[in-house]
Amino acid sequence: MESIQSQMPFNLKAEPRFPSTRFQGSKAKLVDWIWDSVKDLDFDTALDAFGGTGAVAHLFKRKGKAVTYNDSLRFNYLIGLGLIENDDHLLTDEKVDWLLDRHPRINYPNIIQAVFQDIYYTHDENAWLDQTVTNIRHLADPYDQALAYFALFQSCIIKRPFNLFHRKNLYIRFNDVKRSFGNKASWDRPFEQWFRHFATEANQAVFDNGRVNKALNLDPLDIPGTFDLVYIDTPYVSSKGVGVDLTLPP
Repeated sequence: MESIQSQMPFNLKAEPRFPSTRFQGSKAKLVDWIWDSVKDLDFDTALDAFGGTGAVAHLFKRKGKAVTYNDSLRFNYLIGLGLIENDDHLLTDEKVDWLLDRHPRINYPNIIQAVFQDIYYTHDENAWLDQTVTNIRHLADPYDQALAYFALFQSCIIKRPFNLFHRKNLYIRFNDVKRSFGNKASWDRPFEQWFRHFATEANQAVFDNGRVNKALNLDPLDIPGTFDLVYIDTPYVSSKGVGVDLTLPP
């Protein structure tokens, strides 16, 4: 099995920057207000129980707190693993080049090409996704994997009309009509370019605050331990009191 090792240098003098995000409900634009609301509290350990994009957990990490990030969704947990728990692993140019190449000794499946044809992306884009996901799974280090998945998630979102996957609307990208929404240039920019862009953003968010920080993938009620501060940003509830569930019915 082909793999690539994860050790690399890191410039600790660089100012960490939280990456851009397109997730519904991200608190990235509110973190200064959130910090102003809690900065006078006496706390050293912090739990972000519904971590999502990791914006709040990353804020607490930058403030020198010992942070525990949790999210019950696996893909969000991977974001927390790469941006919060991870202290020094980066996606170097060498690793990114390896991820974006095709390797003769790896057997590449066609699951995305077969199952999601003409739904979210073009055939060639689906083939690229099958290849890249397989390469990510061959990375030896879990932090490298998490950073690579972050770059992949963000690349997938930005190439979708409305940043959503709620409908089969690939045709919107290619209709020759006057547009008052979206950014066709972003949709049509190659996956490889977006992946490199978001890998760079992920690297800029990685830093060591001198504390032990953890990422968990648990039901919030099952999180072990005690914390000085618990930040709770739950899933959304409509004005009618109905929870917003983005999963599809069986």
